[in-house]
Amino acid sequence: MAPRSPVWQHFTRVPNDHTKCKCNYCGQEFECGTVGYVTSTLRTHNRERCQKFKDLQKNQTILTQDVGSDEVVARGFSQEACRRATVKMIVLDELPFSIVENAGFRHFCSVAAPRYLLPSRRTISRDTLEMYLEENVKLKSLLAVNKQRVSLTTDIWTSITTASYMVITAHFIDRDWNLHRKIISFNTVNDHSSETIGKQLEKCLIDWGIERVFTVTVDNASPNEGALRYLIDRVKTWRDDGLVLNGEYLHVRCCAHILNLIVTEGLKELEQSIVSVRNAVKYVRSSTVRMQAFQIRVQQEKIKCRGSVILDCPTRWNSTYSMLNMALKFKPAFDRMTLQDKLYDAYFNEKEGGKKKRERPPLYSDWENTRHIVKFLKTFHDATLQFSSSLKVTSNICYNLISQIEQSLGSLSTSNDSLLSFMAIKMKENFNKYWDGCFKINKLLIVASVLDPRGKMKFATHCFEKSYGKDSAKCVEMKEMVKNLLIKLYESYNAQYKPSGSGSASGSASGSTSGSQNLTSGSGSGSNFWDLDDDDDVMIEDPFSEFSKAVAVSEGSPELSNELDLYLMEKIEKITKSNLGTKFDILLSWRVNSANYPILSSIARDVLAIPVSTVASESAFSTGGRILDQYRSSLTPDMVEALVLL
Repeated sequence: MAPRSPVWQHFTRVPNDHTKCKCNYCGQEFECGTVGYVTSTLRTHNRERCQKFKDLQKNQTILTQDVGSDEVVARGFSQEACRRATVKMIVLDELPFSIVENAGFRHFCSVAAPRYLLPSRRTISRDTLEMYLEENVKLKSLLAVNKQRVSLTTDIWTSITTASYMVITAHFIDRDWNLHRKIISFNTVNDHSSETIGKQLEKCLIDWGIERVFTVTVDNASPNEGALRYLIDRVKTWRDDGLVLNGEYLHVRCCAHILNLIVTEGLKELEQSIVSVRNAVKYVRSSTVRMQAFQIRVQQEKIKCRGSVILDCPTRWNSTYSMLNMALKFKPAFDRMTLQDKLYDAYFNEKEGGKKKRERPPLYSDWENTRHIVKFLKTFHDATLQFSSSLKVTSNICYNLISQIEQSLGSLSTSNDSLLSFMAIKMKENFNKYWDGCFKINKLLIVASVLDPRGKMKFATHCFEKSYGKDSAKCVEMKEMVKNLLIKLYESYNAQYKPSGSGSASGSASGSTSGSQNLTSGSGSGSNFWDLDDDDDVMIEDPFSEFSKAVAVSEGSPELSNELDLYLMEKIEKITKSNLGTKFDILLSWRVNSANYPILSSIARDVLAIPVSTVASESAFSTGGRILDQYRSSLTPDMVEALVLL
């Protein structure tokens, strides 16, 4: 059997006597019998006695360039650093642990880092768990220090081993106004019941020490409603401010999933045209010979388009949009195949799956329908891409996109094009059906748009007037609903910073001055400059209090107004293109103004972190599917969770 110990990289057996070996550096010989022999003597020689090996092990630094940056740094050799780098490589590139025992990798390391003693796959798996525990402790410390309120997303996935995994992702904005998305749980569950989901959410929050939750974004599956009711009951017992407004707005429905329901039902009206184009694409992509014949027609028609036709997944409407959009660019080539390729025509006369004849090849009317569909679905497609972004703030633009879709449907429903009008009416019915129920819960998404300094309440009012008519009863109702929710949120957050024992600090306290006192004062004497001997008879008044009141009166502004009123009264930020080409950063804007609006900025920090879709959780399943593939299905659930979370 080949030697397995890494020490044999530094010793060679004597050719004429295999019971002996010699050091590759100093030449000293040692006994190395094959029966009952251990390598500790050889390892001790390397580590303690061989001076030449020690000289090679000295940390002579070399200049290297950091991956992903232009910075050049001096590094020395370290066995521990090499092992950590190996673990990171396996985790990031989703490689099997056995790669460290593969001949190719060992040869590469012998050339690139000959001093690196390669560990075994069992050692690497232990190192992976150790790194996971280290990173786990770091994230727990971050959450514990900031006492951060988090928003969650969750979903369930069935792996290749038929085990069901439930993922939980935490979203929050830290004190430096950086958005974080962290997978905090990837555990197996026995079933998809509401009780199981609720208890798993509770266990995850307890394990991570998270006591303050803002929202949980889920899809429209019915068990999620019962699970969130269970979670509300549990979190309420942990602390008074564990939930915002008693969890009334905890449940957020996935906007991308709702868009999918709307579009999928709308596309049923033009199913025949879509299937005919799909079959045409399927024919072209079914063999190399057919693809070559299609490329000849593309050259004959002089179509200048990079790429080729793509086949969709019928259960994903956005892939159907991409298929139709690309097929339209190659329409002349498909028309030429209808005239010249007899096999193409015969393909549509065959029975599909032995049941019925395929739909006819796409006619002129089908291509016209396709053109309308692509034009119509582009708004939905762009909105889905925005909703699916989990690495940037999307809650503030969510209502903007929804309002655009609603207005687009309204204008297209009166179009002279009968087909386009028919599709818009059908979509409008589905839109009202799903979004009305959704926004009874997702009102926070409108609040997020108000907390965008570029729009504030004026943008929300503009959208209401476009959708429901200016001064209409519905428009007035929606404006009042948003204002009332903003006031409730402000009062709730303001109560968290109210000094104990002070009856003067309230939701109507003096704007940013009051907020600053509430955040810095711990004694409850918000109106006093300082307290000498805790004697109420001996106090010095704040020298600026009388001056501030006089200025407020002289300028004609109300003497007492809260941060919310001041924020809404200020002018909106004008959208101007930066000379540096940078885009507007809403988190940077709030970071700059957080000193002026300490309480309102706390609301913005939590509201802007709300994920509007479950894509963050679903993307974890893609990672899990690659980690737990058919070749590595024996990984334990604990190891799978460690790899995914790392």
